[in-house]
Amino acid sequence: MKWDFVDKHLQELYEKGWSRKYKFVDKPLAKKFVERVSRIESAISIYDLREPPSMQFEALGGFENRFSIRLDVKHRLEFEINFEDEAKSVGFVKILTVSKHYE
Repeated sequence: MKWDFVDKHLQELYEKGWSRKYKFVDKPLAKKFVERVSRIESAISIYDLREPPSMQFEALGGFENRFSIRLDVKHRLEFEINFEDEAKSVGFVKILTVSKHYE
């Protein structure tokens, strides 16, 4: 699927492995972040993001098109999908933030 960063700090984290805004992201978490963005890039449809189940792909409550996948036990990668079809399976992904789970 096509994708882009909303936040320039996330792009910096993706390209350099660190960002001033995301100081809590250590090297192992940065590696997971890059891996998850690569999964989004290689995904053909939203169903590809559901595999493996350990990524815990889920829709976020209170939002129509906002989703998250697990980076580690404490952190999640949040993104929005602007769907291009009525089946809501393919769309453009806007990567929003790395968040602390349940905070």
